[in-house]
Amino acid sequence: MRQKRPEYPLVTVCALFGVSRQAYYLAHHKASRTSIAHMVVLTLVGEFGAAVPMLGTRKLLHMLIPEMEKHEIKMGRDLLYDLLRFHGLLIRRRRS
Repeated sequence: MRQKRPEYPLVTVCALFGVSRQAYYLAHHKASRTSIAHMVVLTLVGEFGAAVPMLGTRKLLHMLIPEMEKHEIKMGRDLLYDLLRFHGLLIRRRRS
């Protein structure tokens, strides 16, 4: 909303949605940090995926943990699954 209508003051937009300015800026800052963290993790997944092509998400997470700690990224198994699913990077199950 803020990008579409920059002529309205932030106070008016926040009052319209019932949030404070502090909550708006906190959400904006968190969204930017999250997107940067996701890009870093996707880059790391690409590097590890090139080395071991059929690596599952759980094993991949164990390999990524030391690298994510270097970048101060906290991401659990479920969030990693969701991120890889959104970008179509999950390994498909083989039929028996």
